[in-house]
Amino acid sequence: MAASPSKIISLSELAARIPDGAALGLGGVFLHRGPFALVRELARQHRRNLEIIKPSPGYDLDLLCRAGAVSKVRAGIVAMEGNFGLARWYRKAIENREAALEEHA
Repeated sequence: MAASPSKIISLSELAARIPDGAALGLGGVFLHRGPFALVRELARQHRRNLEIIKPSPGYDLDLLCRAGAVSKVRAGIVAMEGNFGLARWYRKAIENREAALEEHA
């Protein structure tokens, strides 16, 4: 029996497989257990027009908004938790209509 090919790829290759304009569902809650390395790599690769779907994003969404990668957000609450203040880049993106918000609270 032939060995099956590996399903393991590099982080940069994974991010490269996510095209501009993709709808991306992210896991984790606020500042916990999110795919933060992938989010940083998407920003590094200058991804654009992403639709982010996550019940309670925080750092991940804020970073992608600062990078100009987000065109739409579907979220219930966006927060950086008690001691870290507001997600200011997300707020700026929504207020300046750089990204659309579909709230699911």
